[in-house]
Amino acid sequence: MLPTEDVRAALDRLLASDRFRNAGRLSAFLRFAVEQTLAGNGARLKEYVLGIEVFGKGPEFDPRLDPVVRVEARRLRAKLQEYYEGPGSGDPVRIILHKGSYAPSFELVAARPPHLEAARRMNWKWGLAAVAALAGAAGLIALRSATRAPSLTIVVIPKVEQPEDQPFADGLSEALSAELARNPSLRVVAWPRVVEYRQVGPNANLGRAARELGAEAVLAVGIQRSATTRRISAVFLKPDQGFKQWAGEYERGFSDEFAVQREIARAIADEVRGKIP
Repeated sequence: MLPTEDVRAALDRLLASDRFRNAGRLSAFLRFAVEQTLAGNGARLKEYVLGIEVFGKGPEFDPRLDPVVRVEARRLRAKLQEYYEGPGSGDPVRIILHKGSYAPSFELVAARPPHLEAARRMNWKWGLAAVAALAGAAGLIALRSATRAPSLTIVVIPKVEQPEDQPFADGLSEALSAELARNPSLRVVAWPRVVEYRQVGPNANLGRAARELGAEAVLAVGIQRSATTRRISAVFLKPDQGFKQWAGEYERGFSDEFAVQREIARAIADEVRGKIP
């Protein structure tokens, strides 16, 4: 085990970097995980604990229905990799969050002898030239790929049981359509065309909506409410195939609706992207 002060210094240096300075939630996630591991509580870092103590979920939080911890852990691992491949490449201590675990490990990176460091810098310069050449080729490939038609047309349709939930459902559906549109394999039906197909009540003819909007797949977003929470359900299906491709549920309170809409939209979009060929 590395000295605690060395690990904390590495953590402070990492969180002060451009990659993490404005990533408040990821920074809080990482600091909590590091401090718990240093205190000998690494085995305590499970999805339920992180959901409550880092992401502010209530005691009803169910990681099987709400993937927020898994989604943020993927983002954190990617952010750490970016940092250590870039500005943190010379850091003497690295904080690693291995896939499948929420308890970080700490690694001491051996310093390079001066002559090897000089050689590395020279190779880096030559590498930039090679990257520039490859980038030109990659740009041509990307340009050709960008002209290919998306493989699937999808429409996001909100359905609510209570009319007072309609504004929230509309905002969530718009945010979700925007998130899905980032995927070049998808063509997402524009929100203004969807408005008249919004559903109030338990019955929803999703097949008819899909046909009339020219969509092959539907992402139906449902809202139910209790006195203290909203239950948000999402079902991804291809009506002509007659079965669900994916379904998920999330529960949230009534505060900070815009933040909840963004969070849930990202979580659902991540799940649906994994079901697109």
